[in-house]
Amino acid sequence: MTAPTPRDPALDAAYEEVAKKLVTGKRFLITGHRNPDGDALGSALGLALALDATGKEARVVMRDSWSSAYSKMPGIARVAVSESLPSDWPSGWDALFTMECPEADRAGFSNLLAGTVVNVDHHPGNTRYGSVNLVDLPAAAVGEMVADLLDLVGWPLTKDIATNLWVSLVSDTGSFRYSNTTPKALALGARLVAAGAEPGPVNEFLFEAAPLSSLKLEALVLGTLELHAGGTVATVELPRRFFDQSGAKESDTEGLVNRARGIEGVRAAALLREGDGGEIRCSLRSKGVVDIRSVAARHAGGGHRNASGCRVQGTLAFAKSTLVSEIAAAIVTADATTVSEAV
Repeated sequence: MTAPTPRDPALDAAYEEVAKKLVTGKRFLITGHRNPDGDALGSALGLALALDATGKEARVVMRDSWSSAYSKMPGIARVAVSESLPSDWPSGWDALFTMECPEADRAGFSNLLAGTVVNVDHHPGNTRYGSVNLVDLPAAAVGEMVADLLDLVGWPLTKDIATNLWVSLVSDTGSFRYSNTTPKALALGARLVAAGAEPGPVNEFLFEAAPLSSLKLEALVLGTLELHAGGTVATVELPRRFFDQSGAKESDTEGLVNRARGIEGVRAAALLREGDGGEIRCSLRSKGVVDIRSVAARHAGGGHRNASGCRVQGTLAFAKSTLVSEIAAAIVTADATTVSEAV
């Protein structure tokens, strides 16, 4: 086996333990979080194709469907959407890999923890629920972690694996625009291209082939745009009726909050989506040192410093009022911290 870049000894030990399971096991289930994004899908498919190439069985199961933007990913047709795990879980499988699920319930399967679970994630709030917990906080994407695992076991990067890991990497780094774009992430990107990933065609189907219905939904959502706290906080809303008006699906909401964050002067943004039973699903994004995860944590949510989510009970108006004040406070805290560190 080829050793990866040196890490913390405990993290190295976790990589070694997961690598051993990959080498010695024969049948693996792989899943990701509900409403899977590019990192969840890319890392799961990258790992599945690598297992296939060694003659092992890998089955990918997701609780929810995904945006049509991912419809051209290599192997996407093999991903099953199901309300439950296979009937022979856990007895018929060596392990179940959860990709990018900071909590067990994020995968959406009630009996997830009935067998051996390998928890592969990079979120700071990960609850370490797995039989094995591989939580690499500095990793730019879980796809980067899969690449490290493949190096560790000596399995090659094929064109299709590289393409899926490219989707993972560009999804979680915002096409190398976000602050988690490290030298290691950039080096991996170059390596994936060398292995056959084609940035032009892949980025075109990811970012430039949206269905008309999703653009209609975006227009409706942007029509609710409001700026708060002197233009530093932006909110957009998505009541359920917008889906009927646009013909869009739940999976078409990915990335909408980033349109609000991208406004000049805005330092944090929230997409407030009307759910069932009086629940408002909140996608939160921020720039720079503004810790939006601290806001999500107030409502039992989590994620990264600049990208988090939570759920609030009540109306859209109540959720907006509550979160705007908390986000504005997070901006004040970030500025005060920056000033104190500079003194």
